[in-house]
Amino acid sequence: MNRRKLSLLMLVTALSVALAGSHFAIATAEKPPSKPPYLDPSLPVEKRVKDLLKRMTLEEKVGQMTQINVTRLMGEDEWDRGPLNEEWMKKVFVDNHVGSILSGGGAAPVPNTPEEWAKMTNTLQRYALQHSRLKIPIIYGVDAVHGHNNVLGATIYPHNIGLANSWNPSLVREINKRTAKEVRATGIHWNFAPDADIGRDLRWGRYYETFGEDPLLASEMVGAAVAGLEGDKLSSSDRVAASVKHYVGYSQPLNGEDRAPADLSLRTLREIFLPPFERAVQNGAETIMVNSGSVNGIPVHASEYLLKDVLRKELGFQGVVVSDWEDIIKLHTVHKIAPTYKEAIRISINAGVDMSMVPLDAEGFTKNLIELVKEKKVSEKRIDEAVSRILTLKFRLGLFENPYVDEKKAKEIIVDQADRELARRAATQSITLLKNEKNLLPLKKDLSTILVTGPSADNPANQMGGWTIGWQGVENPEEMPPAVTLLEGIKGKVSKNTRVLYEPGVPPEDQKDDPGAVDKAIKKAVNAAKKADVIIVAVGETPYAEGEGNTSTAALSQAQTKLIRALNDTGKDVVVVLVAGRPLMMTETIESVPAFLMAYLPGTEGGSALADILFGDANPSGKLASTWPKRIGQVPTFYNRQPGASYDPLFPFGYGLSYTSFRYENFQVPKSAKPKGALRVEVTVTNTGKRAGDEIVQVYADRQYQSVLSPVERLVAFQRISLKPGESKRVILDIPVSRLSVIPGDILGTEKRVVEPGTYQLRVGDLTKTFTISQ
Repeated sequence: MNRRKLSLLMLVTALSVALAGSHFAIATAEKPPSKPPYLDPSLPVEKRVKDLLKRMTLEEKVGQMTQINVTRLMGEDEWDRGPLNEEWMKKVFVDNHVGSILSGGGAAPVPNTPEEWAKMTNTLQRYALQHSRLKIPIIYGVDAVHGHNNVLGATIYPHNIGLANSWNPSLVREINKRTAKEVRATGIHWNFAPDADIGRDLRWGRYYETFGEDPLLASEMVGAAVAGLEGDKLSSSDRVAASVKHYVGYSQPLNGEDRAPADLSLRTLREIFLPPFERAVQNGAETIMVNSGSVNGIPVHASEYLLKDVLRKELGFQGVVVSDWEDIIKLHTVHKIAPTYKEAIRISINAGVDMSMVPLDAEGFTKNLIELVKEKKVSEKRIDEAVSRILTLKFRLGLFENPYVDEKKAKEIIVDQADRELARRAATQSITLLKNEKNLLPLKKDLSTILVTGPSADNPANQMGGWTIGWQGVENPEEMPPAVTLLEGIKGKVSKNTRVLYEPGVPPEDQKDDPGAVDKAIKKAVNAAKKADVIIVAVGETPYAEGEGNTSTAALSQAQTKLIRALNDTGKDVVVVLVAGRPLMMTETIESVPAFLMAYLPGTEGGSALADILFGDANPSGKLASTWPKRIGQVPTFYNRQPGASYDPLFPFGYGLSYTSFRYENFQVPKSAKPKGALRVEVTVTNTGKRAGDEIVQVYADRQYQSVLSPVERLVAFQRISLKPGESKRVILDIPVSRLSVIPGDILGTEKRVVEPGTYQLRVGDLTKTFTISQ
C-alpha cells in the first residue's frame, strides 16, 4: 500500500472514530439526568417520602412543621393587605424553609377576587419552589367553612348549625364537594373544616359552626363533609384535604366562653364528644386540628393521652395533627404550663402535634425547635415522624406534580349559578318552622299589602354571619357577596298587585342605644303596619366569630323585642323570622306571635329560601338539631341527658313543623339482636295532608337499667324521605347494635365500649317496640 492510500485510510478511520465519539457525546448530552426517586410519581408515596426525608437537613425538616399566616408576606404591618413582600418571602421561605401558609380570617389579596387569590397563591408557590433546594412545594390552608367564604363572588352556604337541621348528609357532602372545587381553583389545598364539635352550650361563640348536640347526627354530617372535600382521589384538581376540628372537648367550656377550660368526665368525652372525630378518621380525614382549650386541667396541645393514646392508637389516625392559631406559644402565655416558649414547643411536639400554626413569627418557632433537637429534648425520630406525615399529605395532594393553578379559570369555577341553586336548596331544607297557629303560613301571594321589617329583613351580612369575607363577617359594604335578602325574596315572590312596604324597625347601628332613635324607628314601622294585611319581621344577631360571639344572656336585643311587641299591639298577624347562629332566649316574644321561623344563618340565598317557605312554594322540613331552652339558666341542656336530669325546653331536639302531616304505622323490630350485629327496623310513613313534603324519620333507643348512667333516650338512626299527598313509604333502617354501647366500669371511664345485654326500647314517632340483646 502506498503512502497516499495509507494516509487516506488513516484519515477515514480517524473521522469514523471522531464521528462515533461525537455521536456518543450527543447521545450522552441528550439523555436527561435521572431524577431522584421522590420526584418519580410512579413510585408509591411511602417510598417517595422515605427518599426525600433522607435528603433533608434538620432545618428543612423543621420548616415543614411551620405554618405562617399570609399577612406576614403582604407587608411589614401584620394586617397590611398590600402586595407580596420580597423581604418577608425571603425570611419565611429561604431563611426558615417554611412549608405551609394559611390565610387567617380576612387575610385576602386586594382586590379580593378569585383571580387575585390564584395569582397570590401561585406567586408564593413559585417563590417557595425556586428557593427550595429540594423543590418541596408549600401547602396552603384556609377556613372555607360555609363555601369558599373568604373570596368575593363565591356562594355562601348556610352555616353548619343550619345544615344540621336538614338532617341530610348527602346535602352536606354536595356542598363540601363544591367548596373543595372552588378552594382548589384558587391554589389552596387544605380546608380547616369541618367542625366536629358537639354544640351543647349556646353561650359559646362558635356554636353555629357545629352540627348540633347529638353525636350520631353530627358524626353523619362530619363524615359526609370529609367525603365531599376529599373525594376518592385527593390529587384531583377539585379536591382538598380536610382538617377536622377542634379535637376534642372544645365546645363545652365550663363557663361557656371560647378557649376556656372544659371540665368533662372521660366517659362523657368519649361517648358524646369523640364520635364525630372517630367518623372523620374512618372516612379518611387527612388532618386533625387541635382544641385550643384545656380538658380536665390539661391543654389538649400538651395531652399525650388524647393525641397519642386516643387519636393515634384507639382511633387509628395516621394523618397530620396541626395546632390552631398560636396555640403552642399559649402553653406559655395563657395556660402557664411552660415557663418559656421553647419549653412549650418541646411539650407540644412531643405530645403529638406535627405542625404549628405559628402563625406570625417563623424564626421563633424554627430556631427553638432546632435547638431542642440538638439538645436531644426532641428526638430526630419524632421530627422525622411529623415531617413524614406532612410530606405524605403533599404527595397525596399531587403538589409535586401540579403545584400551580390556572388563574384565568378561577372566576369561572367560583362564580357559578349552580352553586346559588344548591345554596337555595340547602337554606330551604335548613329553615325550621317552630310555630304556626291557625295555619297562618303559608301566606297567599296576592295579599293586598305586606310589611317587611326588622334589622335582618334587608341585611345580607346578618344572614351570612361570621367567617364571611372577614373573620367577623362582612364589614365593608363594598365587599358584600352577591345575595338575596328576605325583602328581595318577598318582592320577587308576591303578585304584581301586592304592595310590599319596608321599614327597618330599628335605628342604624350607631344609634341603637339612643332611646329616641329606637322609638322613632318603631313608630315608623307601626304606622306602616296599620296599612298591611300581615307583618313579617326579621330579627336576630349581627355577625360574629369565636370569642367575639360569647354571650351570657343569648337575649334578643331590647330594641327588637320592643319592635315585635309594638307590632303585635296593632292587632295584625305577625310572622317572626329569626336570623341567628343559635336559639335566642325570647320565649315570651315567641309565645306572643302566631308564626315563628328559625332561619339560622342561611347564607347567600336565605331570602329566596325564606320566601319559598313563607308563600308555600316549599314545605318547611327542618328539624331542630339542638334543644331550644326556655331561659338561659337551663343552659347547657340537651335531650340525651342522663337519668335524674330535667328536660323542659321551649322546643325539643328533633322538633319542627310542616304544612302537611305524617302518620307512622306498622313498626317492626326483631325480637332480639347480638352485640356485634345489626338491627333491621321497618316503619310505614304516610303523608296524610294535601301538600307534598319531606319528613325526617327519627329512631330513638333507651334501656331502663344499665350498669352505668346512659342517656334516657338516644338517636340511633334517621332518614329523610319525600312524600306526595297521600303517598306511603316503607322505610327500612339497619341500625348497628354498637350504637347502643356504653363505657362500663367506675368513674374513670377508661374501659372499652360494650353493648350490655338486656331489654331495650325503640321509638319512632309515637310508636314503640322492645327487643333484647343477648350475649
